[in-house]
Amino acid sequence: MKKIAYILTIITFCTASISCKKNFEEINTNNNKIYKVDVNDIFSGTVSRTMRLIQDLSFNKLMNFSRYAVVGFATNPSQVMDDNYFNQFYVGILRDLLRMEKEYEGKPDYANRLAMVKTWKSYVFYMMTSMYGSIPMSKALADSDHSPREYTYDTELEIYTQILKDLKDAGELYGVSASYPSDILMRDPVFGGSNFGKSDILKWQKFTNTLRLNIALHAQNLSLDLARTHALEVMADETKLISSLDDMVRLQWGSDEALSASYYFTRLIKTATTFNDSTYPALGEYFGIYLFSYKDPRLSAFVHKANQLSPIPVKPMLYTDTLTRKHANFCTNAECPTFAAHQADGLNGSRIDDILVDYSMPYVPLPEANSLAAGWEWEFIPGTTNRYNDPLGSKSSPYNFSFVHTDFLKENTTTILLNWADSYFLRAEAEILFGSEVKAAQHYEAGIRASFAQYGQSGVETYLAQNGIKWNTDGRGFADRRLLYRANIRGKGGKENHLEQIYKQRYIADYLNCLEGWNLERRTRVLRFPPYFANGAASDVEGYNPQYNYWTERFIYPIVEQSKNKEAYYKGIENLKATSPYYRGDRWGDNVYTTLGFAKLNPDLVFAQQLYGGNKKITPNAEYFNKKYGKTYEEVVATAKSMTGETDDNQALIKAFDYKFRQRLVTYIP
Repeated sequence: MKKIAYILTIITFCTASISCKKNFEEINTNNNKIYKVDVNDIFSGTVSRTMRLIQDLSFNKLMNFSRYAVVGFATNPSQVMDDNYFNQFYVGILRDLLRMEKEYEGKPDYANRLAMVKTWKSYVFYMMTSMYGSIPMSKALADSDHSPREYTYDTELEIYTQILKDLKDAGELYGVSASYPSDILMRDPVFGGSNFGKSDILKWQKFTNTLRLNIALHAQNLSLDLARTHALEVMADETKLISSLDDMVRLQWGSDEALSASYYFTRLIKTATTFNDSTYPALGEYFGIYLFSYKDPRLSAFVHKANQLSPIPVKPMLYTDTLTRKHANFCTNAECPTFAAHQADGLNGSRIDDILVDYSMPYVPLPEANSLAAGWEWEFIPGTTNRYNDPLGSKSSPYNFSFVHTDFLKENTTTILLNWADSYFLRAEAEILFGSEVKAAQHYEAGIRASFAQYGQSGVETYLAQNGIKWNTDGRGFADRRLLYRANIRGKGGKENHLEQIYKQRYIADYLNCLEGWNLERRTRVLRFPPYFANGAASDVEGYNPQYNYWTERFIYPIVEQSKNKEAYYKGIENLKATSPYYRGDRWGDNVYTTLGFAKLNPDLVFAQQLYGGNKKITPNAEYFNKKYGKTYEEVVATAKSMTGETDDNQALIKAFDYKFRQRLVTYIP
């Protein structure tokens, strides 16, 4: 990675006069950039910049958009007005890729290099158009001697059609030929391993074909025929799709903090002087309840246990629960107000206490910025003048929550674009749409097994046997603490139900691949998470609702486009309007709530005001915490002793989960 950084320094020097430009028009009028450089000197830097951009977007936007994690400071809607991301895509990445593509086009001795460049270019355009919608593609980075003054915005369908054509061409270019032994990358940042060795051409071909299948299905709402054509062509030879853990598209960061460490590490760990739960990503409640509901062992690979990141012992966040216990074991003068009567009547063996207790939980989701919408309030506790408290709102320490596992954030982490499970879930979806339900079920189960293997988890057969996880079954999951959403899986029935199982399992398997998670929900609407609650907070986002907001559907175009590329900019907005299933008029339609053409209509929009508007009183119930260690005091004690090895009841309870008895509520004979 040091070598890559040095290459980047050279590239940055060569491109400084372009990368500092503030609008898209000026990018294409500069003739000073040096392009006659071997792909080995350029490509690694291009991939490195793409990796950093992916993590930048994920941390600042897409973790929240996908609901994979909560990043507290970024849970209110926002819009990026400047052209920072546009320039990073076009100037920092695509310009070099397009020049390399032109350099190798039509040269048989560089067919593999050309295929790699086409594949990476296709992935980057896929990223962009799934973020913005209509964007400049066909004429965006024309030769500088043409000096175009306006950059045509291609439609989403035109872009996806071209991407799929490029990927098809790339997939057919790969080959190992003794005649051209140098037609590889000598320092491959994608499939060169942790030491950035030579290219593995077969793995590149599998990446290209699997990406093609992914994008074909991604574009199905724009053209089912386009999706069918490319999906069936790719699946005609499934040996050329990702087929092992070793085939996964895994981009490797380095261990040099100054030169090659991951963006996450640099942003969250390296320069942090204090720990802040509003900037460190943590388990979100909606994602968490799927893992809690179906006892998913991957939870421990995704996030840390509560308090685990603290360098010193801290007080845990305690959850208040109710238990039953045998009254006779606690019927003493000190604890029982009717001690004498209870001792005399001979019925103590039948009496039961309802008790209120506190204990800590192993995994605790971090709540989003506002727990309630404006006008909402917690309900009164029956028979009292006190209101309920937010079950996730009583932290004792910023470490009390379950934060994203360090494996995803460390300096030499990997960024995964497509994993082994994706390959199976994509095939399962394609079989439901265009082929065999029997094969779909086989691929579905294989995808779950591949994900368990990726995270080194056992117990996959037990997981697969559960209702909702087992093919063609329904599962009832836990609700969130406000009872707004339930992690059900409706898999029993026909095509749509089977797709729900596939989509939800792919969503889980793609944890922290935030672009894919965001894309999957927009194109399927299978998760249908509730909106974010503004609770009266102000915002400069066009179309913002001070009570609740469904999350961002797209990025807006840079404001400079309104003046520098005016005619094409408004044509881009017309392209959005032509295919959008839900078009908002704010900012001429160029707003974060306008749905893109590849996406489905959010079916909850029509009910939004009924569901989330007005004044509501919320009675909380964290079902996923209730009776976590047992339904009775006696069961809880047994659990504590099993966890700790302690023989004393009280010592075991305290050591296991900081148990505290609060009060006896009532004594009765059932």
